[in-house]
Amino acid sequence: MGEHITFRRNEGLITVKPYWRGNPVVKGHFVNRQHKMKHGIGSVMKWRFSLNPQRKEKRREIWEPQLLPLKTLQNVTGHSLVWLGHNSFFMQLAGKRIMFDPVFGNIPFVRRKSKFPAEPDIFRGIDYLLISHDHFDHLDKPSIARLYRNNPGLTLFCGLGTGKLVKGWFPEMKVIEAGWYQQIADEGLKITFLPAQHWSKRSLSDGGQRLWGAFMLQGEDLSVYYGGDTGFSTHFTEIQELFGPPDYALLGIGAYKPRWFMQPNHISPYDSLTASAQMQARVTIPMHYGTFDLSDEPLSDPPAVFAEEARKRQIKVLIPALGEIVKLNKI
Repeated sequence: MGEHITFRRNEGLITVKPYWRGNPVVKGHFVNRQHKMKHGIGSVMKWRFSLNPQRKEKRREIWEPQLLPLKTLQNVTGHSLVWLGHNSFFMQLAGKRIMFDPVFGNIPFVRRKSKFPAEPDIFRGIDYLLISHDHFDHLDKPSIARLYRNNPGLTLFCGLGTGKLVKGWFPEMKVIEAGWYQQIADEGLKITFLPAQHWSKRSLSDGGQRLWGAFMLQGEDLSVYYGGDTGFSTHFTEIQELFGPPDYALLGIGAYKPRWFMQPNHISPYDSLTASAQMQARVTIPMHYGTFDLSDEPLSDPPAVFAEEARKRQIKVLIPALGEIVKLNKI
């Protein structure tokens, strides 16, 4: 007997990929299009008890990303982007204010290694909260509670199932859930939820019940791709086919060692540059590093490898400091 497959999407939204029926659901779980392997407890134990060749280097290292304190949003004008650590960003695009995967402090079982570069209460006038998936380092209930308290009119845009979880916490919040390739539009801004190769789980019994993904934002002739958490897969090649080459690509580079364990779910600095080249991004900005110690490599390893590899491949990258206001320009 074959597995029973159903397809899910939000029937109220536009789907930008022709003939896409929706996200496949197998036995009640969302699945990746390509990589189906799941790490069991055996793999986790093997990783945890394996020798880390960079263990001594990690122990000796004292490193944090450069930090430029962001005291106010008054100086953030026009199209702008601010990296807030890990996968958290503040963005201003097409007259809208957007927060990506905001995490203001520590997460369960993991202490923050770099400082959050701003007082969280400065983030006001937020129009959209974008959540890529349900993992604790991306979907942080205390951070969302604080953001929502200061921005009761914001709209959460996220993958199928994630909105239901957040609605359980904040019943009054405006929520729009999407399947892959589904889009919302607001005046001059379009936001599309897109594939990523990852997984979802917040407790022992809810694995695969919420959809993970990436985002494309388009506004006033500028486009920004936000990769979420993802392994390397075929989904990068279709970005420029669907949208044209993005002006900026925000791509993960950290939590990538050991490769045998991390490869299905986290791209390496090398993979991120290959993905950038495949989508023909004009400028690539790294994320998912320097904030939480989640893997074998030292915190300083991903940005150093990324910068050196970008130089070798002659790919244009920008590595902003925490809290730095990056002007987004069409060059």
